[in-house]
Amino acid sequence: MAKVSRYHATGFYPLGEPPARRKRIAATVEIARGDILHDNTAGYATNATTTFDASCYGVAAAALDNSPAVSGAEVEYYPLDTETQYIVAVGDNLIATTDVSLVVNLNSTCNTINGTAITEGIGFFIDEIDVSADAIIANTYGFAIGHFVVKGTQA
Repeated sequence: MAKVSRYHATGFYPLGEPPARRKRIAATVEIARGDILHDNTAGYATNATTTFDASCYGVAAAALDNSPAVSGAEVEYYPLDTETQYIVAVGDNLIATTDVSLVVNLNSTCNTINGTAITEGIGFFIDEIDVSADAIIANTYGFAIGHFVVKGTQA
């Protein structure tokens, strides 16, 4: 049996089964499993946004290549919830124990996180870090394990 890696260069991968799956019609894009999905202002799911905000649908549960623009193509996603833990690559600086309990945003390279704490809005709460040798080989800056939260008044 092949060993399945828990490390991926980008994307949010659940550590367990999230409580729900939903479907949304996709924009003309290629979506990878683990991508954060947002509304593209026309009602379609896209993965091009680099911040969490109120237009965020959730995490792509399956890949979908809709670059040929198939009318009505649906992408499955996990709505953001506060219970499910995800593992995600860190995109800017080596993650450290001092980052545990920070609420952070997406990095400018979509579908990784940055180490900058947010004060308002949807964010990724870091529960623990992984800077093991295997993690650093997979991603120079390590990985965060955490869950989604809403901080402040934005929903």
